[in-house]
Amino acid sequence: MNDPIQTTLADAAGFLASEGIAYALIGGMAASLRGETRATADVDLVIDSDVSHALALTTRLEQSSFRPLFDNVAEVVERSLILPLRHRTTNIKVDMSLGLSGFEQKLIGRAESLDISGTMISVVTAEDLLVMKILAGRPQDTQDVRGIVAAQSDRLDWEYCINVARELGEALNQDLAGPIRSLRVD
Repeated sequence: MNDPIQTTLADAAGFLASEGIAYALIGGMAASLRGETRATADVDLVIDSDVSHALALTTRLEQSSFRPLFDNVAEVVERSLILPLRHRTTNIKVDMSLGLSGFEQKLIGRAESLDISGTMISVVTAEDLLVMKILAGRPQDTQDVRGIVAAQSDRLDWEYCINVARELGEALNQDLAGPIRSLRVD
């Protein structure tokens, strides 16, 4: 990670801590920590917040290192369930996804605190990140899945991954467990 990204991540963690909001680092930065290093230009977090709480956060941004990414940020939060911000100094984008689903609530609760350049950061587990990436299914997510499996295969709780993927898949009417089973190397 480079210094602007580290600064942005540390400031985001500090802002959320000051607001008493639990979170987990997800996205490219988490994929680099749990799998193979890859370039990323933003910070992605899932936060333990509903829409009204996220909207209340926007009123306290003036005293923080962040500004809304859009003038109509309230509309964006309500429509997309993401609070998009930009760091005032580094100009790096921070997406704070609202953790409204049971899976997101669970992954925030299971996140592990890691020391990243002197700041303790709540990071999604490899298992939950693997399930998230399978669910997203974009080409970059597929690459991230390969990196996570290559780096973590012997330490992954495969049964947890399969069970969570099966439950999510049933709710979404998708086969998410099958792709995870195919990754498992015994």
